[in-house]
Amino acid sequence: MKSDVLAAIGEAGLRQPAAVNAALAANDRVKYVFTLLQMAAAHADQPGQPPAILRRERLACGIQDQALDDLPAATRRDAGGYRIPGLAALLRRVAADLRTMAAPVIAADPAIQPRLDALLAALPAGEDEALDPATLAAITQARPDADSLHRLVMDLHRALNAQQAALAEERIDGAAAYGLAPEDRPRVAAFMAGLNRTAPLKFDHPGLATTATRQGERLVIQNDIGTTDAHVLVVHVEALAVTVTYTDVHPERLRFFQDVLSAHPVTWTLSQSGQLGGTPFHMATGRLAAPDEAACRSFLGTLGSRLVFLIDWNRARRQLRSFLPRVPRLALLRWAAEQEIGHRGFLALGGAKLVNETIESAAGSAMHFGDRLSDVLGVPETEAFLRFVLTGATDCLRERRSVPLLRDRIRAELARHFSNEQSRLIGIAADHAGLVFELASLARDGALAIGEPELGRQQARAAAFERDADRLVSDVRAAVRRRPDHAAFLPLMHAADDAADELEEAVFLLAQFPARLPAPVLDRLQSLAALLVEAAQEWVKALLGAGEPAPEDQDDALVAIDRVLALEHAADDAERALAATAVRDAADFRQLHLCTALGTRLEEGADALKRAALLLRDRLMETSGG
Repeated sequence: MKSDVLAAIGEAGLRQPAAVNAALAANDRVKYVFTLLQMAAAHADQPGQPPAILRRERLACGIQDQALDDLPAATRRDAGGYRIPGLAALLRRVAADLRTMAAPVIAADPAIQPRLDALLAALPAGEDEALDPATLAAITQARPDADSLHRLVMDLHRALNAQQAALAEERIDGAAAYGLAPEDRPRVAAFMAGLNRTAPLKFDHPGLATTATRQGERLVIQNDIGTTDAHVLVVHVEALAVTVTYTDVHPERLRFFQDVLSAHPVTWTLSQSGQLGGTPFHMATGRLAAPDEAACRSFLGTLGSRLVFLIDWNRARRQLRSFLPRVPRLALLRWAAEQEIGHRGFLALGGAKLVNETIESAAGSAMHFGDRLSDVLGVPETEAFLRFVLTGATDCLRERRSVPLLRDRIRAELARHFSNEQSRLIGIAADHAGLVFELASLARDGALAIGEPELGRQQARAAAFERDADRLVSDVRAAVRRRPDHAAFLPLMHAADDAADELEEAVFLLAQFPARLPAPVLDRLQSLAALLVEAAQEWVKALLGAGEPAPEDQDDALVAIDRVLALEHAADDAERALAATAVRDAADFRQLHLCTALGTRLEEGADALKRAALLLRDRLMETSGG
């Protein structure tokens, strides 16, 4: 129990309040099981009626076993009574919770012990999953003629309420407080203001009960956080120093807790380990020396507001595993805490199932068995999508919106992120086209500067542009590995990159001329180079238009593609004219060879742009259904 871990970390003075709180939580669980058994018997008696599903009641009392939701439907009636699946485990749960309920009452009145022992001794083992109606009634009903477990539960509950009332001299915004000094109350109120601001984000999950008292010179605030016994927070405030002791069975959640308090100058000691009933737990202690009372209360408010984000944190981390790798997954949970959105709404509405049921319809052939969503969408897109899911789930529950509407919105959002990948790839292709245009411009300008020293600098720039273009092709190749349904982008990029290679080679050849060319040859070369600049310009326009959804933009893309095709034909003619003029007017064989090679490179560049343009046109026709 939580009282045991409080004793283990040296907070024995808080054991009684913790034991009473644990007993009251056990009371809720016992009453849930009693109701579950009654509903199971009712369905077995009338199997034609729809079985009761007590999921909400199960979650409200902190029981995570989802299989119990199906127990009424699975219960059968036979000659000996009822056949209840898992009955033995259910009765063991009742016995354990009754002992937890009775512990603080027995500490005050040992006379209860024999009564508890006698009633638990009469409890059947349930190994054969059989329960007769008389025994069921003795367990779940308060009989007037005899004692029963149900009557014991009622009596223990009354005694616990009396103990809680005796302990709590006052309540401060929900905290049970006793023995406080006047200066303690504003500090407890500050802690509770933060806690109450975010506590609704736990939704139907139990937890966050707070007790406050004074021990000597210090205020002590204790919060039970959730339902795990070893999950406890104890805060000491002495003068302006705040000391936080936190225990957890999950070391990663402990580190997360430290992380969400990093905005405040908390100094943490090394974590320690302990044992609680054979279960290891970890403990860390943090200390903050506040400069003034306002800073002290501000930290207490932050501390209280962060606790709800620890409830079911480890479960949320596991549920998100199939969508994001570890580091961005933890970053997502921290973002949800910082934005005060949280993860409990996501879990309450199905968790991973809420996303998985939309993936098949939204992703189509893009997802395969075993794929992680971030491997297909990429980490940034997946993070953005999951932020939408966490926000939507929280808003849905907080504002009582339609859950089917939320599922539709999640499906539409996921489909949008999948379509975003095509837009991203077109964007990469457009960036690549911009580099092709720069290379074509260098070739055109180089034709004007043959024989000038600056051609060496242009050659270096052209080599850098070509390397940048290669990196963009690699980006597309990696994207296609994630999304094979976008494989059509790869040959398109390869064709466009052939143009970049040819143009970079053309700039290199221009730097090899020792002197200016004869005017007729230079005119032909400049005309061909100008056609490449114009073709590259139209290629940029085609990609920019293809990246927009509006019909007029798509039409602009088709016009630009047609222009690229026409310019390729013109480049063929211009290359032949250059060759013929060079044969006639070149000063020597070296000039003739360089002009011929240069014309070939430029014409091959135009041809590569044509191939890329035709592939883009095919893609546009396919996606538009044309």
